Formats: sequence, structure tokens, C-alpha cells
Amino acid sequence: MATVEIWTGVEVRALRQAKRMSIEAFAAHLGVSDRMVSKWEARGASIQPRPVNQAALDTSLAAPSPDAHERFARPSR
Repeated sequence: MATVEIWTGVEVRALRQAKRMSIEAFAAHLGVSDRMVSKWEARGASIQPRPVNQAALDTSLAAPSPDAHERFARPSR
């Protein structure tokens, strides 16, 4: 199972794309605004979500379908 030690915008985008979710749907899934997800993705490796949001991302990563988990583990970054 893939894990992320420190989340950045790069991993946020990879997880959202692996789950094949829109920014709006992914934001709702995490309980944050779509503007926040857009900001994380736009800033890439230079931004780290707050610990509470990293916990939400960890939870989301732990529960994807097997296909989504495989796509996240080997993204086309």
C-alpha cells in the first residue's frame, strides 16, 4: 500500500487524479473548499497542507479502490 510521509500539492493532485475526481468533488470529499484544493495543486511541491488536512488525505488514500490505489502508486507526474 502506498503511503505519503509529507503531503504536498504534487501528491494531492496525484491522489485526486487517481480517484478520477473533479476538484470540486475531491474538495467536498475532504471537507475543504475547492479553492483550497486548487491552491495546493497550483503551488505543487512548495506547499504542505495543514496537519488536519494531511490526516484527511491519509484517510482518503487508505480507502481507495484497488485501481485508484495502483494509479496513485505509479502516477505520471
